[in-house]
Amino acid sequence: MTDKPEITDEVKTLKQPAGILLLPFALAGWIVTWVLQPIINTFDYFGRMLIMTAHALWYIVTLRIPVGLTIQQMSHLGTDSLFIVTLCLGFTGMILSTILTQQAMELGFGTEYIGGGVVYAMAKDLVPVLGGLVMAGRVGAGIASEIGTMQVTEQIDALRALAVPPVRHLVVPRLIACAAMVPAISFIGGFIGIWAGWIPVHYWVPGANISHRIYFDSVFYILSNKLLWIAARKSLYFGIIIALVACQEGFATKGGARGVGVTVTRAVVISMVFIFIADLILTL
Repeated sequence: MTDKPEITDEVKTLKQPAGILLLPFALAGWIVTWVLQPIINTFDYFGRMLIMTAHALWYIVTLRIPVGLTIQQMSHLGTDSLFIVTLCLGFTGMILSTILTQQAMELGFGTEYIGGGVVYAMAKDLVPVLGGLVMAGRVGAGIASEIGTMQVTEQIDALRALAVPPVRHLVVPRLIACAAMVPAISFIGGFIGIWAGWIPVHYWVPGANISHRIYFDSVFYILSNKLLWIAARKSLYFGIIIALVACQEGFATKGGARGVGVTVTRAVVISMVFIFIADLILTL
């Protein structure tokens, strides 16, 4: 026979006549807690991130930057992400030019500005957003797993014991590296994507046969310093978002190997959501 579950004092109190009167207040407390807990967690998350960001900015402004670690991170992030970013943006440019050409031919419009349409869409939004999303999955996951592993193995506590500030040693190099390399890698990928957009409209789309000169004349006609600035500004902000979210999730890691896996997933998902929110704000 199974043992009967123990009845706690709280349940006994609620079963009593006087306890029944307290039942609505208990339910109200549960509801308020259920509603307010996500809000409290959100403020706690952003508060910890702001404190970490303030510390990182203080080290940067006062030029207390670990130069060697920063260069190492820039080299690591750049070499590991260049291929996948250029590959994704290259295919994006080909797909975009193909769609634009097909629609222009179906509607009877001229195809002489296909290159301009590609460069406008790529520079305005696709290059920074797609580059940021790919870098969030590649770089953000790596940063979160690295710092998360250090957190669960108490290496960060060892840094504090040795009087080495974890923010200066771990966050500052990755923040500067992401802020520098995400725009650089995105620009390289954008160049490849715009150039690759000419290939299908010249060789593959039936009846188009847009020459190299016509395509790139429209590209340089539409391309302007304003578009380049928009792409650079968005990529810079997205790189900062990726670094801060990944570092914040890494410092908050708990629960051993399983906790590291959860941290990586949260870092990638939250970075992507923040990138889309930031993209909307910057586009308005």
